[in-house]
Amino acid sequence: MCLLIAGLVAVTCLESTLALPQSQPTQTSNQAELASHDTEPTFRLRSERNLVVVRVVVRDSKGKVIGSLTRDDFRVFDNGKPQVLSHFSVEGAKAVQPSAATSAPTHSAEGGEEGAPGEDVSTPRRFVALFFDDIHLEMDNMMQVQLAADKFLANSVLPDDRIGVYTASGRGQLEFTSDLEKVRAAISRIIPHPIVEQRDDACPDVLDYQAYQIVEQRDAFAINIAYQEYYHCNCEKFEGNNNVTALQQCEQQGASAVDASAEQELNIYHTNTEAVLRSLQQTIRRLTVFPGQRAVVLVSPGFLTRGFEVELDQIADRAIHANVAVNSIDAKGLYAPLPGGDDMSKAPIIVPRHADVMGQKEQIRLDRVLAIAVPLEDLAADTGGVYFHNNNDLEEGFRRSGALPEIYYVLAFSPTSLKSDGRFHSLKVKLAQSSGLSVQSRKGYFAPSGSTDPAVKAQQEVDEAVFSQDVLSELPIDVHTQFFRADATNAKLSVLTHVNIGHLRFRKQEDRNLNNLTLVTALFDHNGQIVKSQEKTLEMRLRDSTLAHFSQTGITIKAVFDVKPGTYLVREVVRDAEGAQLSGLNRTVEIPY
Repeated sequence: MCLLIAGLVAVTCLESTLALPQSQPTQTSNQAELASHDTEPTFRLRSERNLVVVRVVVRDSKGKVIGSLTRDDFRVFDNGKPQVLSHFSVEGAKAVQPSAATSAPTHSAEGGEEGAPGEDVSTPRRFVALFFDDIHLEMDNMMQVQLAADKFLANSVLPDDRIGVYTASGRGQLEFTSDLEKVRAAISRIIPHPIVEQRDDACPDVLDYQAYQIVEQRDAFAINIAYQEYYHCNCEKFEGNNNVTALQQCEQQGASAVDASAEQELNIYHTNTEAVLRSLQQTIRRLTVFPGQRAVVLVSPGFLTRGFEVELDQIADRAIHANVAVNSIDAKGLYAPLPGGDDMSKAPIIVPRHADVMGQKEQIRLDRVLAIAVPLEDLAADTGGVYFHNNNDLEEGFRRSGALPEIYYVLAFSPTSLKSDGRFHSLKVKLAQSSGLSVQSRKGYFAPSGSTDPAVKAQQEVDEAVFSQDVLSELPIDVHTQFFRADATNAKLSVLTHVNIGHLRFRKQEDRNLNNLTLVTALFDHNGQIVKSQEKTLEMRLRDSTLAHFSQTGITIKAVFDVKPGTYLVREVVRDAEGAQLSGLNRTVEIPY
């Protein structure tokens, strides 16, 4: 693989000392001024900045999205303290405007033009992951959801959309495709798949939310309800038959029996919730490898996440950084909880002597209804998505949730003196002039835990820079492509990336100016799948005169791919080490068959 120095005739290959300007002395040091080497593409571009990203949707009194606000209109508070925004952008479907920067002419080896500015035929418009919580969905909910999803596919999906089907259990999944018949078939095969099922004949009948209150909070009311149910089922039969010893033994076993039932139910709840969150995390990770607009439609009747707040925040944070909107549909629709619970397959336990216990149990059921809605509501609010609930028109829910985000704002700040203590930080976004406008944004975030070592922080993924069609312009770069047809079925594609280093920050060390460039070149096919990638590191240890020369001419780095004829999106991302500046450009190339 070769590296081309703009403005020079010499072309030198990997591991050789690069040709320098004629006036540059070369004998004062044995250390090469420029060195290039390839690394395994990991798409983990590094940054040592603690950056909190907040996605904000602003609506007027009629619910219409407002997209005309500027940086000066927003105020962000972290634990009540005002923050200085380090990033502000307006994004979304209506914010994306065609630009010559996102596509450029592509030339063959003979110099013939193969594309035209503004064309982008290589990638779909959007990727929508339909995520079905088959662990918590019940059969009656599932049938309604499947009917609504089928109508959504028929009426709202466009030819350049790609739809994937994913499930909480991991069963019956379908990777992204434009074949809607395959999507319909995959959805029609989904049935409820709880990881662990609750016993129907359990007594006491401890609810999952009640189990959390008993085990984690030692709530006296929750414990007493379970004990009274246990006594009714197991101890009342010993009353009045002069078997005092058996009655006493039964009473003594009550506390341990309640704790055992609560622990068992809590384990079931944890197992099921962990499975949902793990699968949802994997689905968002899957979406990050696609370019363009990406969204998850989470279809669920709701599930408990008490004790999983950190995991939920991590999912939201990953989605925000990856530019993935999580939309949620409450599959219960217009819902009113029934006395004694919704499960008609088993009768509720009635304790005649303690009518108050029945009332308290109903209150727990009502509190549970609110609690299971929390992940659906919070994930949508945190990521700028739609939360569709309390409505039986599930087709409309799919239509709203599957649509591209209209307009949203991305705000970011670096909190000062952030301690790695894992504590929750409340966030508040306000408008300088609200004038009847409402703000949707994340409620907070958890500080990182553990080591503050930059090498550890460097492991955090920021691969959204690669898997995004957004034009990033912190560094001045330009990208050109050329191809050469080797034969009827093979071609070589060259990607030339020109970097103007005059705007880079260099660190001085003795007689050298130091900085490294990381360049990632990725090719995507017409389905948005990544097919080829290369990552290069250019180490610059430039003398003053060499730096002055290259500041005028710039540096061009070449990547070469063996490809088949077809249409590709070329995504180039460049980052420098000293300033942590990032740029990304897209180019479309069509190699005819």
